[in-house]
Amino acid sequence: MLSSCSSFTMSRSAIPRAASRAASLSTAGRPLRQRLNVANRDTSSLTSISFDVTSEISPELAAIPPHSQAVDVGLLPNKPSLSRQNFDPKSEEALCSQVSVEFTNSYFYTALAAYFARDSVGLMGFAKKYRAESEEERKHALEVLDYVNMRGGTVQLSALMAPPSDLAENDQLGDALAGAEFALALERLTNEKLLALHKVAEECGDPNLTDFVEGMLEEQAEALYEAGTFVTRVRRAGLGLGVTAIDQELLNED
Repeated sequence: MLSSCSSFTMSRSAIPRAASRAASLSTAGRPLRQRLNVANRDTSSLTSISFDVTSEISPELAAIPPHSQAVDVGLLPNKPSLSRQNFDPKSEEALCSQVSVEFTNSYFYTALAAYFARDSVGLMGFAKKYRAESEEERKHALEVLDYVNMRGGTVQLSALMAPPSDLAENDQLGDALAGAEFALALERLTNEKLLALHKVAEECGDPNLTDFVEGMLEEQAEALYEAGTFVTRVRRAGLGLGVTAIDQELLNED
């Protein structure tokens, strides 16, 4: 008798699961928008709710294109972004300009590295330093590029200015100091460009972009300090053996 009651209890508990499974199977074949359509549900009994998800999300669900699961996204003419939100075209344009700034910096640092690596100059420590700076600037350009893509934007690359081959030649200052002074001026200019980008982010009311640029500004402040300190060291060294000593230090750095 006890065994019979237990069997009856199990069969009753199986009924809701079976009903739930049947309901799931009955909706599986319906279109995506119908399966996600929560706009028509009655929420009048939810009087204490301050954030009514069903009502607020319904415009997003209604915007889902029909047969979206059967369309090859690569065949769409405009390929609209699905993640773009609060990303003003002005911010997008300013970020693409910053990509060009960072790539240009990398280009000019490469020119400095190539100059100091000449057999007629032979300052291989300086060449090593500026090559590392070039790679760092390229990394920054790719970070900005990736950010544009993350926000649902389109990266527009532009032509870069070609640096002169004799960028560091200077009879009065000497090439070591001329190169260091140029690098400092380049970092100061980059800081101004980032400040302008930050202003665009504020004007467009984009806190996400503001936070991203502030991270870059913090790193740029460190780069400015290092560039300024290096200029001071080269100025103190003067010409000749002082520059050679700094070059050896740079060459031995990890």
